[in-house]
Formats: sequence, structure tokens, C-alpha cells
Amino acid sequence: MDDEPLSFEEHRRRRDENASTVRCARCGEWIVATATRCPECGIHFQGEAQDFAHPSESPTGQNGQPRWVIGIAVLLLVAMAVGFLAMR
Repeated sequence: MDDEPLSFEEHRRRRDENASTVRCARCGEWIVATATRCPECGIHFQGEAQDFAHPSESPTGQNGQPRWVIGIAVLLLVAMAVGFLAMR
């Protein structure tokens, strides 16, 4: 076991650098999606900010997949369908 003290500031910095953002449900400012309180207006979320974001502003789709993954999957399906129809 390591006896070094934990650095919560380092943890917060790394979390904030790698986090996706959503708009606050109250004030509309962009905040970290996993925030439990908006640093701008002070509202406390029962859960995380992303739980209260409008689905169009959510960093992930309804099934939890990032939107770009869903978009690529749809494009691949369309390309496969076009290729199949072109072979006929």
C-alpha cells in the first residue's frame, strides 16, 4: 500500500480535462457532465448533470453509445445496402 497522500486537486484536474460537457438545466452554462452541482448558478443535481440534460445535448445517445458511433454504424448500413442493390 502506498503511503502518499491523495491529491484531490489532481483528480479533479484530470477528470475535468477528460470530461464531456452538457448545459446546466437551470442557467444553460456548459458544465462537466458528471457534475453534481453547477459551479455557475449553484443548483444541486440529484445524480449528475448529464441526467438532467436534454437528450439533444447529451454526450451519448439513448443507449449510452456516443453519437458518432451510432452515426458511423448507420452510414455503414446504408453503404452495405447500396452495395447489395448495385450487385443485382
